[in-house]
Amino acid sequence: MSQSFTGSCLCKNITYRIDLPASEPVPEIVLCHCTNCKHYTGSGFSANIIVPQTSLNFTEGTPKLYLDRNDRGGQVRRTFCANCGSPLTSQPSGEDRMIVVKSGTLDDESRANCGKLSMEIYHQRKDRWTDALGQEGVQRINGMW
Repeated sequence: MSQSFTGSCLCKNITYRIDLPASEPVPEIVLCHCTNCKHYTGSGFSANIIVPQTSLNFTEGTPKLYLDRNDRGGQVRRTFCANCGSPLTSQPSGEDRMIVVKSGTLDDESRANCGKLSMEIYHQRKDRWTDALGQEGVQRINGMW
């Protein structure tokens, strides 16, 4: 049985659908701690799922493309919503088969159906404060503060 995941940018001008064949495993979360991903997402890391390029289809709207560079001089194709600024995907040069989708743009049900955290890349660039995630002593509020 195939799996489907849906998502959108913040303003909902761009929506997408990921249709994975039954042979594909449930996407797991990959965190990237590289400097460019931190700048791109405005966060301490980028949370992602990696899926076959052919499984991703934009169902409404067209994202804007920004050509970035990685630390090895290669190109990274980054898409985002030109209206609200939500980052949507990244794709390193030479990687035509797979695409990195920002997991925060998945709809709630789709995000809940993703697998566990499986990898952290550029771990040596991890911000120290991220070690406190999930630990005791960090104030947790259910809603806005």
